[in-house]
Amino acid sequence: MATTTESRTSGRSLPQPTDLLLVQRGSTPYRATAEEVKAFMLTPATAAAIGAIKPGTNLSVDADGMLHAAIPGALHYRGAIDPTTAEAPADAAVGDVYLASAGGPALASWSGIAGAEIAQGDLLLFDGSNWSANAALGPDGAGVIRIQVAAPLAVDESDPAQPLLSVEPATTAAAGVVQLADPLALGDGTPGRVVDAAQLQAALATAQPAGDYMPLDLSTLPALP
Repeated sequence: MATTTESRTSGRSLPQPTDLLLVQRGSTPYRATAEEVKAFMLTPATAAAIGAIKPGTNLSVDADGMLHAAIPGALHYRGAIDPTTAEAPADAAVGDVYLASAGGPALASWSGIAGAEIAQGDLLLFDGSNWSANAALGPDGAGVIRIQVAAPLAVDESDPAQPLLSVEPATTAAAGVVQLADPLALGDGTPGRVVDAAQLQAALATAQPAGDYMPLDLSTLPALP
């Protein structure tokens, strides 16, 4: 249904501003002119109302209407990889980050770090052309790259994402952790157990009560000259 004449171009009629759009829901009809529908469809969207939008910075729309957002500087963690035995991913994209699962010289396919000594746990970042190690941490080196320890501490890096710290037992030659002796260990003289001041005091009090003196048999002493 139209209220104005139709102009024709190449055998097709163009919609006129006063053309009517009729929609019926149940027994209730709704109608609006083409101009009203156009105005509704092109009203800019707001935080409170649905409306039209247009792609802005870092946004793009495919021919089928799919919207994409490109976030500059975004990093995408891709998992662990051994750069000393595995070739660099051929489908790597800007911002891809891998965790080095083993240390050693990187293979030639790792442009930018080929032949460089990579440490287990290093982050490998792709900028679109080259790889770099630990670049994701920034120039200041902020963040934990690797845990380094000195004796008596030890670290197990078999799982770089979850390094396990431990302390070596103490020996007569090296510092380390010790375990206090319990009464059974005290009685048995268990090796490797130690006593604290309170245990030592209690042991001395038991062996030599306060005020008592050790008897001495003078007959056993050699005669004076």
